[in-house]
Amino acid sequence: MNEEQLIEDLLKEGESDQLEFKEVVRKDDVAKVLCSFLNGKGGRILIGISDKGKVIGISNADKHVEELKLFLVSAIIPEAPINIALDRAEDKDIITIKVYGGSKQPYLFDGSIYYRKGASTVKATSQQISELIHGRQKAEQHWERKPAIGVDLDDLDNKLILSTIKESLENHRGNYKSNDVLEFLTHYGLFQNGSFTHACVVLFAKNPARYVPQIRVRLTEYAEGKTDRSLLRDEVLEDNLFTIQDKLERYINNLGVRSIFEEKQWKRVDFKFPIKALQEGVINALMHRDYSSPSSGVSISVYPDSFVISNSGHLPDDLKVSELKKSHRSHPVNPDIAHIVFLRGLIDKLGRGTVKLVEECRKEGLKDPIWKDTIDGVTLTFQGPRALPKKGRETDGESDGVNDGVNEAVNTLINDGVNDGVIGEVNDGVKKEIIKVIRIIRDNEGLKALDIATKRGKSKPTIERYLKLAKDLEIIEFKGAPKKGGYFLTRKITDRLQGQGSLNDGANHTK
Repeated sequence: MNEEQLIEDLLKEGESDQLEFKEVVRKDDVAKVLCSFLNGKGGRILIGISDKGKVIGISNADKHVEELKLFLVSAIIPEAPINIALDRAEDKDIITIKVYGGSKQPYLFDGSIYYRKGASTVKATSQQISELIHGRQKAEQHWERKPAIGVDLDDLDNKLILSTIKESLENHRGNYKSNDVLEFLTHYGLFQNGSFTHACVVLFAKNPARYVPQIRVRLTEYAEGKTDRSLLRDEVLEDNLFTIQDKLERYINNLGVRSIFEEKQWKRVDFKFPIKALQEGVINALMHRDYSSPSSGVSISVYPDSFVISNSGHLPDDLKVSELKKSHRSHPVNPDIAHIVFLRGLIDKLGRGTVKLVEECRKEGLKDPIWKDTIDGVTLTFQGPRALPKKGRETDGESDGVNDGVNEAVNTLINDGVNDGVIGEVNDGVKKEIIKVIRIIRDNEGLKALDIATKRGKSKPTIERYLKLAKDLEIIEFKGAPKKGGYFLTRKITDRLQGQGSLNDGANHTK
């Protein structure tokens, strides 16, 4: 999904407690709305859009973006990370502004506290203010804010902190203009009550593993398979977040073109992992990992045909794996760490979230990345290229290009269903059978279970089990009376197949 598609989806949503449209740039109005988002669950403002969602556009948009950056960084108190971007919709410039729910609530603009009530921005009541303050007190007890015992100013990388101050000003993301390191750390809550916080150690310590051993990141590269004898690299990084990020960025930049061998065609396939997508995945893991547990960690495993980032953290309770490929709103797990990363410009530099990450992979002709959230943490797997078209045809009369589209679409929906708890774990044999059933229904919509069983050479009860799983996943639906009706593909799956060009190619599909 590209940026224009993302904006189109937002326009269809309409204004809500987390989305507002503005026709023109009025800085005070923008600040009030952002303040209300910060005091809630976060949200977006789209400027250049009418109240009814019509794209109007903005003249001199570049100039307005810079003015908003300078204004908002000091207008809202306390300072908050605010993403401002120039986008396009219907060949017109619009401005997109995004914030997360703030970690230092309540936030004020012009001496007042604002709150979101449905699609409107209102001044907070005394009860709401009390709840915000209580929430901030709870946030102060977060692992990030706790004191790191035994850490002195000499234990921190003074040069790195000064470069962060400089970059925050260059990026128009911070209003702290002094070169006083201690005051800077105090300003951002990294030095409190005479002690440096855990977040400060993660970000700026010279030897953070001495105080926070879970800072370590393991980088392993395999030549082939997953055995010790196939190891090309096995390294443990023990630096602060920015130094680790820099080392991994240089490693990623040097990966270059990779090759795998397509055995069925006796052909070598060359491909590249998208650099921006890998960097986005790495910085997300470093920002959002669970630093609070001494046994937590991040590992990066690089194989000939995949790049796997394993992170001990978890997705927020209100965010499902299936939502990562589309526009979603979430709260940073480590807001203090995320804010400093934002000041250095790394978030925008590396892309615009998981949606952009998927888009980068598709540009390179690779399979979509896969996220999994299990008891051990979140795993992000970047996959190799999509299957090459085969010469000739398979035994069921389908071209591999068509099969690949169906395989990918159905497998993705099955994996999403397992991750979301819709169905239980499904083995590879069942997945293959479901895919074959979907192909039959695609080519012969309206068939009954017995007809499908006959085509597959399976018993009716067996096919009915596969049909039930497909129905639970909303891949198929039964239309008509019990005796005269039959099975049809749902819009959920047909949209995916049409997007891949796999719905009609090589198949006699009727609507």
